[in-house]
Amino acid sequence: MKYLKFLVSFFGRDIPIHLINLFTALLPNHIVTNRIRGGLIGLFLGSCGKRLQIGKGVIINNPGSIFIGNDCYISHYCYVQGKGRIEFGDNVIIGPMSVIASSNHLIKDGKVLNKGISAPISIGHGTWCGGHVVIVSGVTIGKSSIVAAGAVVTKDIVAGGKVAGIPAKMIQPRI
Repeated sequence: MKYLKFLVSFFGRDIPIHLINLFTALLPNHIVTNRIRGGLIGLFLGSCGKRLQIGKGVIINNPGSIFIGNDCYISHYCYVQGKGRIEFGDNVIIGPMSVIASSNHLIKDGKVLNKGISAPISIGHGTWCGGHVVIVSGVTIGKSSIVAAGAVVTKDIVAGGKVAGIPAKMIQPRI
């Protein structure tokens, strides 16, 4: 049964998303083509609101566990891995070349295993993440937050928070 579920997901979600990326790869990174790409890929996500934009070269793994609100934008060359579930509120912007990974590898007896442990990621509405941001599993980012470019988010961020650095730390509250 588990194998059948895997095959259905692979052929019913993963392959179509790959083909959409392949067929739109030559199109420019522009609001029109990003909306076309977002509209098509949105059909294969767990759920998707209106006017999703997805930039060129975005890799999406485990799309059935990704839930996106209205008016969101995932910029070019991002990696979004939804094994542990990812939720975006409305008006979330993810900058270029960012990584959002909802699972981590396990380490046992000093060795990295080819197994992972998953935990959900939630990004509140109105949040903006700059380019090259990394968001790890188990993190909740409150609404209207700003994550500075290059930040690595390893802990929850309060609503209206502004964070930067590795690991990301509060710079100043916005609200």
